[in-house]
Amino acid sequence: MTGVKSLYVHIPFCTTKCPYCSFAVAAGQLKQEGAYVEALSRERVPERLRLQTVYIGGGTPSCLSTEALARLFADTRARFDIADGAEITFEMNPESVDVPKARLLCSLGVNRISLGVQSLHDPTLQALGRPHRREGAVRAFEILRSAGFDNVNVDMIYGLPGQSRDDVMTDLGRLLTLGSEHVSLYALNIEERSLFFARRVDVDQDAQGELYTEVCRRMEEAGVYQYEISNFSRPGFESRHNINYWEGGDYLGLGMSAHSHIAGERFWNADTLPAYLDLMNAKGSARTGSERLPPHEKLVETFLFGLRMNRGVDLDRLEQAFGLEMSMDKKEAIEGFFEMGLLEEQGEHIRATAHGRLVLDEVSARII
Repeated sequence: MTGVKSLYVHIPFCTTKCPYCSFAVAAGQLKQEGAYVEALSRERVPERLRLQTVYIGGGTPSCLSTEALARLFADTRARFDIADGAEITFEMNPESVDVPKARLLCSLGVNRISLGVQSLHDPTLQALGRPHRREGAVRAFEILRSAGFDNVNVDMIYGLPGQSRDDVMTDLGRLLTLGSEHVSLYALNIEERSLFFARRVDVDQDAQGELYTEVCRRMEEAGVYQYEISNFSRPGFESRHNINYWEGGDYLGLGMSAHSHIAGERFWNADTLPAYLDLMNAKGSARTGSERLPPHEKLVETFLFGLRMNRGVDLDRLEQAFGLEMSMDKKEAIEGFFEMGLLEEQGEHIRATAHGRLVLDEVSARII
């Protein structure tokens, strides 16, 4: 496990589940926070890992009480060796940001906040089922700044049914006025486990593609540069934790529904709170499944993850790292995408073109 440098901890609690959300969450079950944090502390970790990144995600981790937060971080530091300068990210929603909690997180060593703003337009927030409004989001951001956080990501969702280009660009302009170091921008996607899917909400993917091009242009003008399909940052503030995912690195996941990837094996935990707690109490492990990709498949997967980043991926170096060569049919598919203008070479790297990023899922499916 010595290659594992990243830890993800899933906190599933939410006050309510947003209608677009397909994540594994436990809405309205915060009374279980004590039992959950205690169970997290008992998940088996074979050795004391030295971590370069820690990501506390959800769900809504900021729902946790100050007592639960203090226990969570004490247990994490007791079980892992967190390197000096490690990136420690904590997800928060505006409605659960307050001064005492922000100051506590800072004192606990959190140095990066991901704030689920999603929009600064009240009608859009209402359509997304978000419990906060624009004023609350701005106030939450100000609280985080006053508490000392100088590395803040904000999220935004665009491409809702009926949302015009002007609506999106106005909303983005408001978001940029916050001055965050990092922005994650997501076109609304309707997933099967979401309430929007059950309601048969539909989106215009062609319109979303046009908006994506406009959004990327506006972000570059603002000096917040794209480094991955949906992620933009000021220089030096890229998410180190997420880059490890996109580079195919190893990571350990703890908590309900958490996934891990270690030495070519993926494994995952139970994805409901009762099942997670029952398994932890009965067995001390909540693992419910695993798989191991053959090396050739893992090579292709890592290549495709690398295409998500603007810098692309060095295929020669990747093949050397795996001690394998990508099959000829897949290389021929890549050559075909060069000819179609969807992929290009930049120095030693292969990367998606601006148009290629719009259809990268299709490109990846055809290479697989």
